[in-house]
Amino acid sequence: MTVLDDLRALTTQLNRQAFARPPIDGWLNSFLAMLHERFSSLNLQGLQVAQVIGNVAVQMGSAGKVPGSASEQYPLDSSSPISATIRSRQMTVAPDSHLYPITVGDDVIAVLIAYTTTENDTLDQALETLALQLGPAIVQNIGAPRPQTGRLTRQVDMMRSLVEATRSFSSLESAEVLNRAAQTIAETLKVEHVSIYVDDLEHEVTTVAAEYPSFGYVGMKMSLKNLPLKERLERELTPIIIDNIENTDLLGSNKQSMVDQGIHGMVILPMIAENELIGIIGLDSYDQARVFAADEIDAGTTIAHQLAANVRNSRLYSELQRRATQLEQIADLSRRVTSTFERYEIFRFVKEATQRLVDAELTCVAIRDSETATVFLYILDVDRPAPIELSLEHTAVSIALSKLEPIIIDDISGSELQDYKMLAQMGMYAAILVPLVVGGGARGVYGVLHKQKGNYTALDVAVVEQIGNQLAIALENARLYTQASQRAEVEELMNRLSSGIQGRGDMQTVLLSSVQQMAEALKAKRARVRLQMSPIQTDDKAQITDRIISKLRQKGDK
Repeated sequence: MTVLDDLRALTTQLNRQAFARPPIDGWLNSFLAMLHERFSSLNLQGLQVAQVIGNVAVQMGSAGKVPGSASEQYPLDSSSPISATIRSRQMTVAPDSHLYPITVGDDVIAVLIAYTTTENDTLDQALETLALQLGPAIVQNIGAPRPQTGRLTRQVDMMRSLVEATRSFSSLESAEVLNRAAQTIAETLKVEHVSIYVDDLEHEVTTVAAEYPSFGYVGMKMSLKNLPLKERLERELTPIIIDNIENTDLLGSNKQSMVDQGIHGMVILPMIAENELIGIIGLDSYDQARVFAADEIDAGTTIAHQLAANVRNSRLYSELQRRATQLEQIADLSRRVTSTFERYEIFRFVKEATQRLVDAELTCVAIRDSETATVFLYILDVDRPAPIELSLEHTAVSIALSKLEPIIIDDISGSELQDYKMLAQMGMYAAILVPLVVGGGARGVYGVLHKQKGNYTALDVAVVEQIGNQLAIALENARLYTQASQRAEVEELMNRLSSGIQGRGDMQTVLLSSVQQMAEALKAKRARVRLQMSPIQTDDKAQITDRIISKLRQKGDK
């Protein structure tokens, strides 16, 4: 979270310094010094920016400890790591440094050289993101080679507009920020309508997150499942031009809805971050297909990549916040469930924590009987649910117990297993089952269910598994406590019986006292003592029996 915060602060500082048009050597060295200070804890020793001019790269600025092997001018021959960075347009690793391309459109105009000898993904991602920001900032101050000035100027103007539109906002996925980005593209490229779709890849849909002008399409979803357009974008990672929507098969089942909207043609710009498609920008034409020049497509692509990087950073930041909140709530759950040995209290704490962390409409706990092939199912829809006894062999619980791994099911309604059938009758479809493992063995299973098919993802499984771990520990603690309490009660009873026997001489008093104490300890309404006689004469046996019965009756009368 600290690195992302630093990245946002540095980006803001870069925009503030660079677009104020000071001398480039001043603001660049200042920015590099700030960058070095922020990431020196990640073993970043020094930084250097070298501008590409013809067949050489010339130093523009530096900060920190730049090694003696560094130079103010580098020839761009086949052995140069800078040349490799320019050709690949990706980060290059040298023996004592990492090189990041500084690009504007398709042109590598400079390289950012980070002197470090350790591999650190966090540092690489941060510097790659900042290298994207440095390109427009540098071009703003030094210009570009004359044959490409028009295209680069257009791109710089668009980058400046996007920065101004997003500078005051903390989350780049907020509706207003994305709407401003759509407006920037529409006004700069003179497009009739711009839609920004942000992917929800887990559910294979993409949603209109912003548009300009507003036609009321925000929130509309496009299915990505088996969509040729998505497959082509992921394969080629380049813009797609559709001159006439009615003549294309790329849009699949989504084509008719776009025709109904009156869209004639469109250009689709992929939003790519770290070679991952996270959304698209649609440039829509209504009356007839708009013909875009190559430099306009490149300019729009640059904006799409910039917006994708910002959206990805925002998602990373949100994910870190979500995980921190989850860990805090799991820690709170651990404290609560270990503060009691009462089973139904434990169930209540776990149910409450689950509903805060996961979209759960029903939860259940299945506990295996260690002595029989049965399982007791507790459906946590009431405060003190009665256990439902099921045969372990014919339940999904047995599968989870045998695998000792979580199970995620999109639809349980067609299963013949007893527990699934029972839960399906309550309207449940999607389910997650996690085994309650303690000491290498599984004591039971914890289940989370939802009425929506396919509602759960791998992220949900990870959360439920953590909750299940806490539940398993709490139930095991309660079981051990109950066993210890029972043993203590038995030992106390034995001591009392022993004391009673030793303190009384006649057999009748001993037996009556002993049976009374056992009945009280076991909370029994009635207790009996059965004596086995040694073989004697029948007449003697009858006399002894009559005497015992007579004595017992006398005791009862008293």
